Amino acid sequence: MSDSERDSKIETIASLIVKDKTSLDEQNPEKLQRYYDFVKINFKITGEPAEQLINEAFLYLKLKNADSIDPLQYGDKFGAGFS
Repeated sequence: MSDSERDSKIETIASLIVKDKTSLDEQNPEKLQRYYDFVKINFKITGEPAEQLINEAFLYLKLKNADSIDPLQYGDKFGAGFS
């Protein structure tokens, strides 16, 4: 999958997260299952690649909603693991 395709998929998932008003810190597997099912049905992606897309969508929204922070400095706050 190209970078532009991946970005498009992440934005689609992010839009669904916002529409559902899901907390960006959601950890409940039952609530997150909706997004796994969405990715499986709409993008035909399962397993770890699906989890990565969903996690990236949450990260994207967290970074998008952050006020003027440096993601390299605060990457650990978002679980990005930048060093």
